[in-house]
Amino acid sequence: MLLEVKTAKQAIRLVRDLKRRKHRESTDRFLIEGVNFVEEALLSGVNLDYLLVTEKLCRREKGKAVLDLAGSREITLFFVEEDVLAKLADTGTPQGVLAVCSMPSWNESEALQRSDAFLVALDGLQDPGNLGTIIRSCAGVGASGVFLGEGTVDLYNPKVLRSTMGTVFGVPTFHKVELTSLVKKLKRLGFLTIAADPRADLKYYHADFRKSPLLVLIGNEGRGISSDLLDLVDLRVCIPLREGVESLNASVAAALILYEIYRQRDSGK
Repeated sequence: MLLEVKTAKQAIRLVRDLKRRKHRESTDRFLIEGVNFVEEALLSGVNLDYLLVTEKLCRREKGKAVLDLAGSREITLFFVEEDVLAKLADTGTPQGVLAVCSMPSWNESEALQRSDAFLVALDGLQDPGNLGTIIRSCAGVGASGVFLGEGTVDLYNPKVLRSTMGTVFGVPTFHKVELTSLVKKLKRLGFLTIAADPRADLKYYHADFRKSPLLVLIGNEGRGISSDLLDLVDLRVCIPLREGVESLNASVAAALILYEIYRQRDSGK
């Protein structure tokens, strides 16, 4: 259901409100900005309430294409001055377009019931760039669902969204998940549950990930995965590092493990 916004003044006020996580969660709306990101949203078919645009957008060929696409979907446009959009935008060099978007709604049962399910769970991940990059990697390997444990940074934080490079619209993602209950449920359903743990003895590229379905747990940047979750999983794997290197960035570590799973499960190899 679209929001009732009739004037540019109302549209601007809502955009200001959506800069706060509390308001995003209460309205199930978030902000996206930039020509490519808005185009990706339009092409993905998610609901956009309206666009704030400036004359700057109309002077670009790509901008005109975005406006035509929005017009074909009968999405409301509100024209504002450049300085107004600049104050609302999160980026230093706004591209002349900002949109209010409905949060995608995903079916958890569908994600769990796939015979080849490839799920990822994040335990208290804090860095916006890490979360966005992991979502992008999940899109790259065709993950069927991502579960954000309690304490994980907001998916709709502007920095997270920019890091996803638009893939946020294609990866089923579930928020504020109680991960202990999730892991227990998945084990009952026959999932292989795997944790990335630097203290594990098994190197990730020596593990057999071909069994389906499976879940991979990635931990907090500082403390890793909580001990309660580590005690539950079927398999712990590590990424070997040369002496003197303590750890990798969380998104890099996640990508290495995810792409090894993808490689092993690639039917075209």
